[in-house]
Amino acid sequence: MQRAIVWIVVLSVIVLVGIGMMFALRAPRDMPKTYPADKGPNFIDVSAYPQKIQDAYKVFERKCSRCHTLARPINSDFEQEEWRTYVYKMMRKPGSGLTPKTAEPIIEFLIYDEEHR
Repeated sequence: MQRAIVWIVVLSVIVLVGIGMMFALRAPRDMPKTYPADKGPNFIDVSAYPQKIQDAYKVFERKCSRCHTLARPINSDFEQEEWRTYVYKMMRKPGSGLTPKTAEPIIEFLIYDEEHR
């Protein structure tokens, strides 16, 4: 008798998990957020920039592309302090890989680019 009850419980759990998975697979997927800046170019020709800024661009490319396209920051029209605020906001996001050490060259690049492009 106990064996029958155990099998009924096990089968019930399997059926309920299967039903839950069916509903989970049918649920609409969240589309990633897109912004107007995402539609612009996703690279910058930095060959005319000073070497220090070119090196900062490489850090920018490597770190910022982990979470979004490079088009987003490249085509944004932030001012100096807005860039600082934005990069530090991104640093707090899980998985961003940004640290204060890597954030500073990125901010330096973004400010230089905003002033010279």
